[in-house]
Amino acid sequence: MQKLLMLGTSKGSCEMVEYAKSIGVHTIVTDPRSPQESRAKLISDEYWMIDTSDVDALEKMCIEEKVTGVCCGISTFCIPVMMELCRRLNLPTYCTPESWHYTMNKYDFKALCRKNNVPVATDYFVSEQPTEEELSKIKFPVVVKAVDQSANRGMSYCNSVEDIIPAIEYAHTFSKNKNIVIERMLKGVEYTAYYALQDGEAKLVSLYSDLAQSGTPNNCYSVNSTACDKLDVYLKEVDPFFKNAIKEGGLKHGVCWIELILDEDGHFYVIEMGYRMTGDMMAIPLRDVYGFDSYKWLVEIALGVKHNLDDVPSQINQKKSKCGCAYILWSNNTKGIVKTISGVEGICLKGLAKVTPDLGEGHNYRAYQYLLTFTFLKDNVEQVCEMIDRINKEVSILNEKGEDIALRFTDFEELRRIGK
Repeated sequence: MQKLLMLGTSKGSCEMVEYAKSIGVHTIVTDPRSPQESRAKLISDEYWMIDTSDVDALEKMCIEEKVTGVCCGISTFCIPVMMELCRRLNLPTYCTPESWHYTMNKYDFKALCRKNNVPVATDYFVSEQPTEEELSKIKFPVVVKAVDQSANRGMSYCNSVEDIIPAIEYAHTFSKNKNIVIERMLKGVEYTAYYALQDGEAKLVSLYSDLAQSGTPNNCYSVNSTACDKLDVYLKEVDPFFKNAIKEGGLKHGVCWIELILDEDGHFYVIEMGYRMTGDMMAIPLRDVYGFDSYKWLVEIALGVKHNLDDVPSQINQKKSKCGCAYILWSNNTKGIVKTISGVEGICLKGLAKVTPDLGEGHNYRAYQYLLTFTFLKDNVEQVCEMIDRINKEVSILNEKGEDIALRFTDFEELRRIGK
């Protein structure tokens, strides 16, 4: 019997466990948390309480239990553990330390992009204690980021020289190597381009937009939707060049994605890359719209299945008729305890959407944190707007003070404009 070890519960873990079980694989989930806190344990065949950082203990247990595959969800902590554990056990994995490096080092990723003519934003070099000459060369506004972090950790927006030093100090608190990057601030809609990989060849599975509600932090992307109208620009300006970068970067298998912004100058600029599934749960609607199942793909790689690129649907070259969407309810600028969540059952039991909870009742929450993610498929962007509006009206998330803590997307005109 094949046995698959899932490292912890992060986005995608439950879906991968469900798929593995559906093909008769014995599933195991490990981390030190209870099943109520680590949801994949509630559906797995077995679970361990071994911390995912304890590679020696995991190696010993995997040998004893004859584990035949190791995988994880989107956790940037667990992916290096997965790579090391698979190396020790001589098990297959899609990722290597050399290719993973480009996900965790923005400076080297930008260098790889430039070498392959992938468009990126102008950046500025400053020393650890910036000089007046270095600062005088910066054209504001800019973004300051930690080189070795992802998901906007350690990121700040700066409009003047006075903002730079605090932003650098803030980025240093997140960076392990204390290196930062300063980039020209791009102004426009953010997009994600999602790829399937096999033997170093890549197919574009989807291009989708990422929208934040006006007036909320720019990194709180509430609506991710395949209803977008800039595929032709992307295919011309970015796609062939990024595929060359993928080859040179040594990315051979699995899935990867890039975040990019369609700037007000009308051109795309790539921001960063992820060598994993995205954290927005778009893998679910992408499966429905484009026919590519990321969960199946990654589980099969972990179990030693040999793919070829023909197993992936044809690369997209035109907008699809269906609209896939992930709608994320974030917490607002408060912190406290999630007291009650209501209205979700009515949405899910009617088959209108699937919900992925990040926090449950009784859990502590902080400002601007994922609460719930709804994924659904509609015929057009107008139906997407109607579904989001329905969720806004029916779903309630209250704290211990009885206050509604969910940020809700209502900028439907912008969604219609992009999805026309």
